[in-house]
Amino acid sequence: MAPTVILIRHGEALHKIATSSDVWKHEWELPDPELTKKGLEQCSKLAADLEERLPFSRGECRIVVSPLKRTLQTVRHGLQWLQDLDVPVEVRAEWQETSDNPCDIGTEVALLQKDWPDFDFSGLDPVYPQKTGLYEASEDAFRQRACFAIRWLFERPEKCIVVVTHSGFLKRALNTGESDRFQHVEYRIYEFDVDSEEPQLREIDRRKPLESSPDPEERQS
Repeated sequence: MAPTVILIRHGEALHKIATSSDVWKHEWELPDPELTKKGLEQCSKLAADLEERLPFSRGECRIVVSPLKRTLQTVRHGLQWLQDLDVPVEVRAEWQETSDNPCDIGTEVALLQKDWPDFDFSGLDPVYPQKTGLYEASEDAFRQRACFAIRWLFERPEKCIVVVTHSGFLKRALNTGESDRFQHVEYRIYEFDVDSEEPQLREIDRRKPLESSPDPEERQS
């Protein structure tokens, strides 16, 4: 039976900071930005909320995460309680963000492994962090990558997979519009639609973060 999937957007990062309820400061040229202080606080709220609601045991779960620093940090600070229960963390390139701006181009893997030695990088596509092939910044590549990512989840044996990723790629993976973008540390829960020819996710629940700001003009996450 296909797993339940929990999709989470990372916390606020340094390339995109809310200066008020409807004003954002953008730093697209900042290389692979880390979380802000507010982003770390959002992760603490995510941990407190999700720990009460996750209906699966440790042996039934896996964490999958984009290789960008803001998603890796969101796992470390928002899902550490799952790691403490020996839930494995797998880093996968297909869940990275879509653009080829410096903020969405990753750090060399050897450097990441030093900072996250307990994360599993063995399944990371060796072309990372290059934005080529499946990872190039084109709508055709986004669609192909989304299909690949969803199919991979569908074929997993776990009962639950928690994915930490980015709003731009989530829009493509879920085929949703601009008005339904994920807010920072928002998570939504999905099951697979068994009646569709190709694996498709069907939303069954969602949880918006506390004290989140609207994100009306976003280009990437």
